[in-house]
Amino acid sequence: MEDKKTKVLMTTDTVGGVWVYSLELCRALAQYNVQVHLVALGAWPSPAQQVEAEKIPNVTFYKSDYKLEWMENPWEDVERSRKWINCIYQTVQPDIVHLNNYAHVEEEWTAPVVTVFHSCVQTWWQAVKGVNAPHEWDRYAKIVKESLEESTVVVAPTEAILKRAKDMHHFTSESKVIYNGRKISSEAQKPKEEFILCMGRMWDEAKNLPLLSKIAERLPWPVYVAGEDINPGTGVKCKFKNIKFLGKLSSKEVQDWMQRASIFVSPTRYEPFGLAILEAAGNGCALVLSNLDTLQELWHDTALFFNPEDEAEAEKTIIRLMESPNFLEELSIKSRERAKNYSAEKMAAGYNSLYREILEKEKNLMSI
Repeated sequence: MEDKKTKVLMTTDTVGGVWVYSLELCRALAQYNVQVHLVALGAWPSPAQQVEAEKIPNVTFYKSDYKLEWMENPWEDVERSRKWINCIYQTVQPDIVHLNNYAHVEEEWTAPVVTVFHSCVQTWWQAVKGVNAPHEWDRYAKIVKESLEESTVVVAPTEAILKRAKDMHHFTSESKVIYNGRKISSEAQKPKEEFILCMGRMWDEAKNLPLLSKIAERLPWPVYVAGEDINPGTGVKCKFKNIKFLGKLSSKEVQDWMQRASIFVSPTRYEPFGLAILEAAGNGCALVLSNLDTLQELWHDTALFFNPEDEAEAEKTIIRLMESPNFLEELSIKSRERAKNYSAEKMAAGYNSLYREILEKEKNLMSI
């Protein structure tokens, strides 16, 4: 098993954090002799994304613009993508199928299936709206439940989101937590500057960025948001005062801003893990975060927390940190240390161990 390449058929999408997660994992799996056939859905990859994927030596990259199951009127595309992925499966004959979306488990597949619960519409709706998703999402919910139920193992990036997934979808498959990871550059750090950084799409209700806009004028330091202020769905510019939009940044530009920012704020209402928070911590930002169970699990005693529905509490928490340079430095050091727990290397070790464990079980079953 040590010398033999393990072939993994992995899905990803080009429109969210799953892309960053997938590429980090692929790179880190190379040391375990894992060959990944990476299948992209959601939208055609940008030229930069394509170059990024094709640069990874242990990756064979397949691209499409098939809609994902959470997108508007996706079902025709979902059916086409199922057939397309099944063709790739039949050609590649992978040892493991690793799904980062739902709706693609095929009955005739003999390879074990690992499905990662990154998020879902139902848990998002509960967290953001405080109610269950409306009935138009019933078909989607059925697909998610079936996909999780038909998986050999369901992986989640935190204990807290795994519990919510189980409570919501009532699946009985084996489950496991493997924390997401990032490879943080060990380049010399830049001197910290007096500004606040945040990341996210202004029109995404979950990100809750209007809260920052409302309190920004009362904060002594400027607030920068890495992200665009134009809604791609409507073309309408979001009108928020007191914050400076940086637009869509390359990964190198994001790192530059994070290395210089003193404080990283995330006012999100829903966050199964938070790769941007991890990257900010790895670059020495002091963290001020929404008081969510997922974020408490990862960053307890290394960050300050506030109620994402309470502007006054958010403002008070951020100002407390600005007014105490020693405390700010202490949290910066703590967040950088904690970030080491969530490295790309540890994530890959966890997945490689899971793949091998599953394959060993399959081998033993076949020999009975």
